[in-house]
Amino acid sequence: MTDRWLNYVLSVLVIVGLVVVTLHERPRLADQRAELLDQDAVQGNDAPSGDPDDRDPLELRARDDEVAGSTDADDADTDDADDPAESGSFGVSAGHPLAVEVGMTVLDAGGNAVDAAVAVSYALGVVEPFGSGPGGGGALVLQEPGGDPVAYDYREIAPPSGEVPAADVGVPGFVAGMQHVHDEHGSIDLADLIEPAARYAEDGFEVDEYLHDRLVGAAERLPIHLVPGLFPDGQPIEPGETLHQPEYAEALRAIQEEGPEVLYGGELGEAIAEEVSGLELDDLEAYEVEEVEPARGELGDDELIAGGAPTSGPTVVQLVQVAEALGYADTDPDGAAAHHAIGQAWRLALSDRTELIADPTVEDVPLPEILERDHTEQLADLVPDDGFAPVEEGEPAISPETDTTHLVIVDRDGRMVSATNTLSNFFGSGLPVSGFFLNDQLKNFSSDADSVNVAEPGKRPRSFVAPTIVARDGDPVLGIGSPGGRRIPMITSQVLLGWAHQDLGLDEAVERPRFHLEGRQLELESAPDDEVVEQLAAFGYEPTTDLPVTEYFGGVQAMLVDPDSGELTGVADDRRPGSWETASD
Repeated sequence: MTDRWLNYVLSVLVIVGLVVVTLHERPRLADQRAELLDQDAVQGNDAPSGDPDDRDPLELRARDDEVAGSTDADDADTDDADDPAESGSFGVSAGHPLAVEVGMTVLDAGGNAVDAAVAVSYALGVVEPFGSGPGGGGALVLQEPGGDPVAYDYREIAPPSGEVPAADVGVPGFVAGMQHVHDEHGSIDLADLIEPAARYAEDGFEVDEYLHDRLVGAAERLPIHLVPGLFPDGQPIEPGETLHQPEYAEALRAIQEEGPEVLYGGELGEAIAEEVSGLELDDLEAYEVEEVEPARGELGDDELIAGGAPTSGPTVVQLVQVAEALGYADTDPDGAAAHHAIGQAWRLALSDRTELIADPTVEDVPLPEILERDHTEQLADLVPDDGFAPVEEGEPAISPETDTTHLVIVDRDGRMVSATNTLSNFFGSGLPVSGFFLNDQLKNFSSDADSVNVAEPGKRPRSFVAPTIVARDGDPVLGIGSPGGRRIPMITSQVLLGWAHQDLGLDEAVERPRFHLEGRQLELESAPDDEVVEQLAAFGYEPTTDLPVTEYFGGVQAMLVDPDSGELTGVADDRRPGSWETASD
């Protein structure tokens, strides 16, 4: 063993099973954590030496410095880190059950929602290497009870040196973003929060059908000889087999030991700059996380909060408010009028997005004005009862890109985090560096030289990610988001509108068939009644159920706090293998 490995083994770390002894009232959770803690060492060509059972049972290590938004456990020493204050329910909803387990372990041990979000985000990058990770970026919204929401943008930027790489790789923001939100709000040592991800990369985890299918779909554009763990013997690793990612583990260990500087100027940054023509080490060193103005509007009588520009948070808020102004609440959710209200709301919100939404550090984005009810009602007035709003028509853009990953965390004190992390396309650019994949985010710039979204040095391109929170009387009650590429705003809005206005439980709203509009082509997850199809055709829609991939309509992750009882529940869309879990003291 190396000295570095021994240091981390002996340090106070996040590892499952932290509080098994104290969880006798929750035998299911205790059994799960005990199973993971007692997991045998995985053998194989890439398996690390040593036995995980030789490692000490580990606890969380509190940060030494005071932080904003800290929990009661912030100033605790390691003797009481596993005795969290009994202050409420907590839970995690995320795109993979192993990541959910990591987040619950952090919350069990007294970490707050941001601590858990950081740990879950790193874990998702390992168990879903196609969707997120150190080579990508993301956006996060945080709402504390009674406080003002905060939105962070740690998405990729165009190289400040001026050249857009041919591979469309932007300067990654994920590692800096995790560091930044942790510095602002975290209560647990950051290296401890990265530890579960590093362990899964080293010791391995069982491949599921979804990861296998993503590898099959991407094989023709990936350098499979550079990622032998994913492609043993040149073929996608099979479901049920154990995936080891030792190079990725080394990268995570370097981040633990050296901090984000190792990627923004150190050895990981040098490896990225060497791999990507047009990306210089100075570009990485110049990266900064942005705290942006969140998009704020209304959903019925509740406040709707989403990521700020240049994400599609503003688009979700506009879409919801225009649909409400068009009378969505009084429609049959299966009928033509409901499809029409949401479809036209999307067209109008998309038009405003195309004209006005861009990186607010470079462009003037009139966010409050375009989210006012007066403005969205004026947009709704443009829609005829039986036709299309007069906005510029674009060509239908059926895009098979479905990936990112979403997570929602609620801690004991009611803090809620909603975050979406992404590489853009699945596996991003397809370029692996140090075991993780680099994004292809810069393809989201506009080719129109007059567009507010045209590429410029240091600029963030627009994105369809839209982490969202609903607040009632100042307290967060619903966190939601989804992967799904350019369908994310409609996916999110359809669930929100169904939940708020159609007397649907959140799980019912998530399970309902979805649809998406591109130009006049109405893409339907399942065909409605013939009469509804005929009405939609009469309005000018061109209905189709011919879609490129089964994951076309995303995979919603959400957490819901009942404002009356305080009961916390979650949702994991069965369109993808997500999961959720809650517990209370």
